[in-house]
Amino acid sequence: MDKKDNHTNIDISGDAPQKKHPRQKHRVLRFFKRLLLGLLAFTAIAGLSAYFLVIKPEYEKLRATAYDKLASVDVKELTKLEDTKIYDTNGALLGTINAGHFEYVKINDISMNLQNAYIAQEDRNFKIHHGVDYKAMLRAALQLVKNKGRITQGGSTITQQVVKNTYLTSERTFTRKFVEIMLAQELEKMYTKADIMELYCNTNFYGNNCYGVQAASRFYFDKNAADLNETEAATLAGISNAPSRYEPVRHADACLEKRNQVLHSMMECGYITEEQYHTFTAIPLTVVQNTQEGTDEDYLTSYALHSAALTLMDLNHFDFEYIWDTQDAETAYKEKYNEAYDYYITEIRNGGYSIYTSLDPAVQNKVQEQLDHTLSGFQDVQENGKYALQGAAAVVDNRTGYVVATIGGRGTDDKYNRAYLSARQPGSSIKPLLDYAPAIDSGEYTPTTMIDDHKFDNGPSNAGDGYHGMITLREALNRSLNTVAWQILDDLGVKKGLQYLASMHFQNMSWIDATTKAVSIGGFTYGVRVVDMAEGYATLANRGQFSGKTCITKIVHEKDGELTKDYKPVGGQVYRDDTAFIITDILKGTLTQPYGTGYGLALANNMPAAGKTGTTNESKDTWFCGYTKYYTMAVWVGYDQPQAMPGVYGATYAGKIWKAAMDQLHEGLTPEDWEQPATVERKVDETTGIEDYFSTTAEIRAAASLREKADAANAEKLESLLTQYESMEINEVKDVFTERNLYKEAKPIADELEDSDTRTKALSRLMSRKAYFDNIEESMSDSIDKYLEVKAEESRQQQSKDASRAEESREESIKKVNKDSFLQALDTLENLEYQDETTEDLIQDAVDKLQYCENYSEAYSYASDLQSAISRARALPYKAEYDEKQSASEAASRAAQQNLEQQISGLQQSLEAGAASGNAGSGNGPKADPDADAGAIAGKNIAPGMTP
Repeated sequence: MDKKDNHTNIDISGDAPQKKHPRQKHRVLRFFKRLLLGLLAFTAIAGLSAYFLVIKPEYEKLRATAYDKLASVDVKELTKLEDTKIYDTNGALLGTINAGHFEYVKINDISMNLQNAYIAQEDRNFKIHHGVDYKAMLRAALQLVKNKGRITQGGSTITQQVVKNTYLTSERTFTRKFVEIMLAQELEKMYTKADIMELYCNTNFYGNNCYGVQAASRFYFDKNAADLNETEAATLAGISNAPSRYEPVRHADACLEKRNQVLHSMMECGYITEEQYHTFTAIPLTVVQNTQEGTDEDYLTSYALHSAALTLMDLNHFDFEYIWDTQDAETAYKEKYNEAYDYYITEIRNGGYSIYTSLDPAVQNKVQEQLDHTLSGFQDVQENGKYALQGAAAVVDNRTGYVVATIGGRGTDDKYNRAYLSARQPGSSIKPLLDYAPAIDSGEYTPTTMIDDHKFDNGPSNAGDGYHGMITLREALNRSLNTVAWQILDDLGVKKGLQYLASMHFQNMSWIDATTKAVSIGGFTYGVRVVDMAEGYATLANRGQFSGKTCITKIVHEKDGELTKDYKPVGGQVYRDDTAFIITDILKGTLTQPYGTGYGLALANNMPAAGKTGTTNESKDTWFCGYTKYYTMAVWVGYDQPQAMPGVYGATYAGKIWKAAMDQLHEGLTPEDWEQPATVERKVDETTGIEDYFSTTAEIRAAASLREKADAANAEKLESLLTQYESMEINEVKDVFTERNLYKEAKPIADELEDSDTRTKALSRLMSRKAYFDNIEESMSDSIDKYLEVKAEESRQQQSKDASRAEESREESIKKVNKDSFLQALDTLENLEYQDETTEDLIQDAVDKLQYCENYSEAYSYASDLQSAISRARALPYKAEYDEKQSASEAASRAAQQNLEQQISGLQQSLEAGAASGNAGSGNGPKADPDADAGAIAGKNIAPGMTP
């Protein structure tokens, strides 16, 4: 057979499949080719447009910025920052902060072990890249995405970190990152790798005020940087990665773990062997802490440093928080805060800053002198040599809003500034800020509002266990009554009160504080700071306006100029001006009213002043916070480790310090009182008849406050219902109706919420879950119908039973009425005393009523009793006969009574005659026998019915 006979014949009949024409294939291919080309062209045009319109201009701008920085400054000069300087309110130098005991060392004087440790840990391609390691950046970016924004791996090269340590400011933006990348590449062109490593080691911060590798080597190991061994080099390389986490003085375990991690990296890169790695990691962590000359810090400069760090954080848009709803939220914030705070405090200590402040040494010295003098009688010391009994104070100039003094303790040798570093329980001194001013603000309370001061379950006690019953708000605040403050904050809401403190930037609060009413009388988790109390009372002094200022007036950096040029502290109106005026007027009474807890502390020269004492349980913390138009001062007295101080109160030492210092500060100042706002009027309260100050807008605000509280209560109830609604599942048919009832209860509440955001979110949650349940109900429709039928039948049967029981109940009720009616008629017959024209009618009435009882079991006995009653009634005399017998009986009784009275009279006369005869004789005759007299009386005949 021929080869072509081997080909299979193709059936092209109508039943066989037909091939597409080749032209159809070409059309499809051409379409997709054109589509792909179109997309590529569009992408190219969009990319070019973005490049020329956005990327290229920004790139050129960043290159120019990088060039300007490189051209204007020698990088090696940048390492030699001046010490940070702090200036007082007059521009005089308060102190200097040494820039880390900096000493520049050349690369030949830096141990190769440290250089190898940095390369292994920070930048393994350091010797070959040109300033930027794009692969490392990509790995870091992928890890950032993988770990949901948490940084676990760095992407910056050593060159980039040199740029960051020297050229760039503390600003953290994407623009800074681009400039950093460009500068790094340019820096590689200008300097050798050895130069860059030298700069890196000299510009790193190693914690504990050690700036540069030489200072760190001497502090931690008491040796030069050239002599570092492998473990010491690994330790320093680990510390500089994050000094606040890994410095070994406070974080020895973390430092050791980081050191061993660096040693592992060195082993991976071949700088040490595996055997050396195991040997080195077994060596314990040991540091010398070779302390060199300390920085020039005291109460004023330490507070200035703290305030400057907060200002830099604010300048760089750190989001400050003061209250939280959960522990997790608080913990997360504090970690973020500590990281940022450590970063900026390190920046300042690294040098180059000039910090200008409002701090006034003259004010500081006056208050310090009074504090030391008042507490001079207490000479006991702690184990650390510091005085056991301590005090602290802070002063705000109300005319500027700035803090002008912070006294951190007794004397000037103690560097621990308790005015801002220590948090203590405020006792009653917190009441005006947390309880009473918010209450007046709400409009629901006035100075004449009557509140019941009494002991109640789960509530506080008053000092001395004294209670006054109904008392005005004004007097309650002057007397500092705990029960009243507790009731007020309970009514307002703890969270609402704490929000006022948050608005005044109170630090050290806890999420737990929002869950307890004890804060109303000063029971905080951690306590409050003296400087925060001073700024809080200064807010009252300044018509409710919080300045937001600390002591910082200006910050200048030697590289970047004035950083605070356009900076404005965040303040605002915390209390209404009329509230501030009314509270101030009440707090004047603390000093002037005989029952005021600060009575006797009024200032000299009739200087108007207001204030409040504070004393915690067992007097462990004592306070006085007070103010004038000129100054506000908060004073605390207590022990560093809280202990009881029997007999000591807020007015005892804290109050005396306040008065003595304030009298000095106000010498030569004209007494000035607060101006009454236009929205405040003095009038008589129609309810109490007491004259006082009132806000003219209080009623409007009270109505709004009540609506707000009602809305909050509804929101709380709705949240509980939503939580229950969202957590439930339909496991059986009856659960469907539980779900429906929950929905019916929750929906109207959600609809009526006034806050639109809260309402929208609540309805969204409710309807989302409702849709889920609707789908389940649809799949169970047959079962639901059957369930409803069963329930309907059960309901019908229950209704029938209820109707039957109701019928029985009605019958019993009628039976009781009939029986009671008959028995009443029977009783009337049985108690008749005579017959008259109504007797037969009464008999007939009883007979008629007996007929209604004929079907009762008692009918026979009722009939017998009635027959007896009828027989008795018909046997009774008629009324005339009855009246005649009664008259005769009464006459007989009267006659018998008269006869008896005559007999008694005769007997008395006989006895008297016998007594006279006996007296006329010798007097020795027999005496009368009383019993015989009694027998004679008893033997006489007495008429019936008469009593002898």
